[in-house]
Amino acid sequence: MFAITPVFVLSLLSSALALSTRYPIDANGSLVVRDAAPSDADLLKSCPGGPGADGLKRADKCTLINVVQNANTRDFVVLGDPQLNCGGASDEITVALGGETTISETTTVNAELGFNTGGLNIGGGASQQSGKSQTVSKTITYSIPPGRQAVYVAGTAQRSETGNVQVNYGSKQAGHFVWFTGSTITRLTPIPDDIVFDVHESDCGTDPRKLS
Repeated sequence: MFAITPVFVLSLLSSALALSTRYPIDANGSLVVRDAAPSDADLLKSCPGGPGADGLKRADKCTLINVVQNANTRDFVVLGDPQLNCGGASDEITVALGGETTISETTTVNAELGFNTGGLNIGGGASQQSGKSQTVSKTITYSIPPGRQAVYVAGTAQRSETGNVQVNYGSKQAGHFVWFTGSTITRLTPIPDDIVFDVHESDCGTDPRKLS
C-alpha cells in the first residue's frame, strides 16, 4: 500500500481551493491568497466597456469561463407604435402594425455590484459564434376590433449562459496579471433568425406596450 505524503495532500487541497475561489495560482500551482484582492465589482468595472475602477488599470480583455449552458429563453419586444380603436366606433379598423428594433446581448450579475453591467464587453461563449445583436424588422396589416388596441411584437430566441469572468491585464494589478470573479454572470445572446412574430391586443385604457 502506498503512503500518502503531506506534500501530496497539500497539493490536492490547493487544487480544490483554486476551483472554488477567485484567487490566482502561482507558478508552482499553489493558491495565492491576498488581503488586498480586488473586489468582484472592481474587476468587472475594469473590463472593456465598464466604467473603470479606482486602483485598477483597464483590463485588456474579460472572458466568460466555467460556462454552464442554461435553457434557451425567448423574450418579446415591441415593434413600432401601438394602434388604437378607442374612439367609440362600432366597427373594426384596419391599420399597419410593426417596425424595426435591435435585440442586443444582455448581461446580469448574481450579486449587487452597484453599477450597470449592460455595457461590459465579455468574450467567450455564444457571443463568439452568433454575434452580440440582431436587427428585427417586419410590418403587417391588421384589423382591430372596437374598444381594443394592438401592437406588433417579436420574440427572439436567446442562448442563456452562466459563468465566472476571467480578467486579463497588460500589467500586474494587485500583484497578478490575471484575476477571476467569484460572482457569476448570466448572459443572453440572440440566436440569429430564430424569431416568432405576434400581435398583442389589449383593452383601451391599459398600457398597450405592457406584454406581461
